[in-house]
Amino acid sequence: MAADRSASGSDWKPIAALANEVGRRFGVSLKECTPHGVEQRLRFRMAERAFQRVEDYAEYVLHSQDEVAWEALLETLTSNESRLFGAPADFAPVLQLDSDPRWSRYVRSPGDSGRFRCLSAACGTGEEAYSLAIALSEIASRAPGFAFEVLGADVSACSLAAARRAIYPASRASSLPEDLAARYLTPLDGTVSTQGLRSKIRFARVNLCGPDSLGLLGEFDLILARDFLPALTGMGRRVALTNLARALKPGGVLLLGPGDSPGEIDLGLFPILWGERHAYERPNEDAEPARVSEERPPEPKTALVAHRSPLVRAWLALLLEQGGYRVEEAPDGLRVLEHAAVRSPRDRYLLEFTLPTHGGPFVAQRLTRLNGVPASAVTYVSPRDGATLDTGCEPAGARLVPLPLGARDLDAALAIPRL
Repeated sequence: MAADRSASGSDWKPIAALANEVGRRFGVSLKECTPHGVEQRLRFRMAERAFQRVEDYAEYVLHSQDEVAWEALLETLTSNESRLFGAPADFAPVLQLDSDPRWSRYVRSPGDSGRFRCLSAACGTGEEAYSLAIALSEIASRAPGFAFEVLGADVSACSLAAARRAIYPASRASSLPEDLAARYLTPLDGTVSTQGLRSKIRFARVNLCGPDSLGLLGEFDLILARDFLPALTGMGRRVALTNLARALKPGGVLLLGPGDSPGEIDLGLFPILWGERHAYERPNEDAEPARVSEERPPEPKTALVAHRSPLVRAWLALLLEQGGYRVEEAPDGLRVLEHAAVRSPRDRYLLEFTLPTHGGPFVAQRLTRLNGVPASAVTYVSPRDGATLDTGCEPAGARLVPLPLGARDLDAALAIPRL
């Protein structure tokens, strides 16, 4: 949204101060809001106190010490709704849980391994939590020994109240397959009720951006945290991701929104294939590591360049493209592994030796172990002399080349014929 250039500098100051305080208290970002955008979002809050300008409302909230006003502001900024089985492909792996070896212990005889626990993080008005309960109830209908629990967590008290009512406009169930709708929804004159599932779900008011805010809720096998990270500040995002990662059991899975990634934040999680996209798994040291996807042959004349510097990535990509390669780029190791979870291996991988967060050799080893990428497909690049990079941690047979790198150097290192 374009900025309102007619607003004076003094008009901006209360809004900037409000944005900072909202970020500090709740982890929510107002960075993209201009004065006009804030006013559109807060018009009901302003009307409650008869303010005509958003700047006056901002000053009131900041300086009045009115906690009720802060609560009302929080509700305005975090209110959201979704759909039952929104993004149906994300729930397909849940419906196949009884055939997934990593969770087979839960479908054995009763009492063997306790309950399969799921968290719907930032659950809003509860549609996602009920979607999980529907999918898991299907597993229970096929495996009598399977027991589960779903917990929905959100910072909005109003949204949680709506979730507990469990009555939604019928349009919000349009993505739910008809057979599941017939079994789990009760039509109510233009609405649908999910009250039949309430015994399977608990709701809790939790600020995911608060320090260790999930600590008292226990550990979970599956956490859905889709599409709320973009609304957070940088610090709020880091704290929320740390909380979510800590709440996973070993072998547990975290599913973020399609465009979300922890990036350089080291959560101790690694990408796996989840339906049609990737999720993140906490490694289970007691179990054999599973491949992130079926082993597939590399796509010929393709390359992935991973380096924290966009200039280095662009230069290496240019050199490779001159050699006839289709090139993709990644700024850190986690995004290389995210790519590997859902795509066929690349013909070549050029990895920064000190690639965040664990280094290029770590990424190469994981590619080899999890996706069948041969060590010979990996080349490390570094600003140091390549001869000094032999630390003993790189996979056998990998190439080491120094930067700066010219076309002839890359041709020699990779045996690329010029077009």
